[in-house]
Amino acid sequence: MFSVSSEAKVGLFVLVGLIILGYMSFQVGKQTFGLKRGYTLDVVFENAAGLDKDASVQIAGVEVGRVESISLKEGKALVRLRITPGVKLEHDAIAAVKTHGILGEKYVELHPGTSGAAFLAPGEQISRTERQTDIDRMLNQLSLIAEDVRGVTSSLNRVLAGKEGEEAISKILTNTRDLTRNLNDVVVSNQDALRAAIENTRQLTGNLNRVVTQNDEKVGQVMDTLKAASSAMEKTFATLNEITGSINRGEGTLGKLVKDSATADKLNKTLASLQEVTEKINEGRGSIGKLINDDETVRNLNEGLTGLNRYVNKAEQFRTFLSYRGEYLFDKSDAKSFLELRIQPKEDKFYILGIVSDPRGRRTTRDVSVGGGPITRTEEWDRDGLLFNAQIAKRYRDVVLRGGLLESTGGVGVDYLTLNDKLKLSFEAFGFGNDRRAHLKAGAEYQIFKHIYLSAGWDDFVSDQDNRSIYGGFSIRFEDDDLKYLLTTTPIPK
Repeated sequence: MFSVSSEAKVGLFVLVGLIILGYMSFQVGKQTFGLKRGYTLDVVFENAAGLDKDASVQIAGVEVGRVESISLKEGKALVRLRITPGVKLEHDAIAAVKTHGILGEKYVELHPGTSGAAFLAPGEQISRTERQTDIDRMLNQLSLIAEDVRGVTSSLNRVLAGKEGEEAISKILTNTRDLTRNLNDVVVSNQDALRAAIENTRQLTGNLNRVVTQNDEKVGQVMDTLKAASSAMEKTFATLNEITGSINRGEGTLGKLVKDSATADKLNKTLASLQEVTEKINEGRGSIGKLINDDETVRNLNEGLTGLNRYVNKAEQFRTFLSYRGEYLFDKSDAKSFLELRIQPKEDKFYILGIVSDPRGRRTTRDVSVGGGPITRTEEWDRDGLLFNAQIAKRYRDVVLRGGLLESTGGVGVDYLTLNDKLKLSFEAFGFGNDRRAHLKAGAEYQIFKHIYLSAGWDDFVSDQDNRSIYGGFSIRFEDDDLKYLLTTTPIPK
């Protein structure tokens, strides 16, 4: 028996969806998304590097148009903007090329002019612009900064080489001479001890000579180490001598502490204050004292941090999705639109809020009596009325159960998800009543791109009011983090 594989069925379904989408494009070609509506304005930039055609045009972060074309005019960039109808700009408006973040895409930012001034007519040019940041110019500024640093270094060199530098070097030499004289006095007053030390050194030298003979290589390494240590000690003595002189002159913090009684008094007061604070902490007084000594405070703090952690984890799990779905009813030659917000606090539970624009409008019924005759029930449709969706949904593996308001009437729905959630088969029943059959709807939806879905099905297929129709359409669905953080940060009354 001939059978068709799952892959062939999916491919056939996608092909049918594409055919339906093409048909819809021809049927509703008169409708447009507004990309070519509006009026054009020109603006000339010194440099429009990185700005692409069809880039966003924004005012205060809100998109009000797109870049229609970029051309060269007298060595500058002539950018033509298409502005959304209803958005007016004054003659002194300002245009600038900006970037989303550090490495984001370029867009044109417009700053409205003086309120009450004359507006720019279509085709006119925005005369005021702001220069965008130029990397080469930034590098040139860095070069100038390097030149300034070199100038500072030269100034320091001149200061050290001047008269004051010579005096500082002269003081260092004087200190060295005094140290040498003091060492000479020590040697003269301890000659006998030095002779004994020399004799001991001679004997030690003889012993070392024998050791060196036996351990020539190792001794060489030790001597190198001693030589380095001797050099370091010499530098250390010189530094200590300089520090001692500074302290004696009352220079620096330690010098002021030794020579200046006011500094010592301040230090004593500071130590007394620290002692007082330490005693309060040990006695459990104050916030820090309670935190260290009171177990209940520590426990309350831990509970608060635990609750905050739970709140943050809950906010990270919270997700929101915005979607638009258009359906073309072939038997009615009209279109039906859905705008929905899905709030998903958990992976297996979500809520759906939305509005529906039905070509028939909103259905109402009323009882009418003509000439005192029998009462009859009539059905009326408000074509300007919007319908509402408010549903709660629960997912069990690949099946989703829904219930609530469907097109402003009570109803239920069930979805079956397969192919890694790319294909969804749906059935809905709503509009139950004694005067007419329920509204039954069956269809399928398949994801062809990241945010684009194709759909097809049969709407109101058991209708006794001649409303049944085959439909086809498409959806745009994406996740919105701004709504997520707005909803999770809104305070809830308790």
